[in-house]
Amino acid sequence: MSNSILSTMNIARQMTLGKIVSISEDLFSVQPQPFNNTIAWNLGHIAATFDGLVFRAITGSNRLPQDFIAMFKGGTRPSDWTQTPPSKAELVDILKQQMNEANEYFAGNMDQVLEKPLQIRDFKLETAGDVIGFAAIHEMMHNTTILDLVKVIQHQNS
Repeated sequence: MSNSILSTMNIARQMTLGKIVSISEDLFSVQPQPFNNTIAWNLGHIAATFDGLVFRAITGSNRLPQDFIAMFKGGTRPSDWTQTPPSKAELVDILKQQMNEANEYFAGNMDQVLEKPLQIRDFKLETAGDVIGFAAIHEMMHNTTILDLVKVIQHQNS
């Protein structure tokens, strides 16, 4: 498998970063109805999921601190947070750093077979490329949620 999957992941991340740069940090903590989470949560969740899927599943170790992962793992919500979430700048830095590390580590390694395949619902991910491809799809789903949050917040404020 070529690096096209890694390239696709880079495009997904660039789209995420490109959009959030223009969003006011004031909107990051707004949770409009009927949403369960915020822009900040979705960005943190993208980073935490990428860390777990890509780094832990493929390399065997996380890059992000466990308290960060605990804040943003699936099923969590900002109303349960007991600590201050990362700022917009911190989230942007984390997302950029992740892709830098992924590009360094995985370039040319898309065919790397996982020691143990990942089973996510009906999907069996067996190679690094499979996992990174799934991470790109996951990121774009949350990117869409972020765009929806912005639209709803702007509509409610108009």
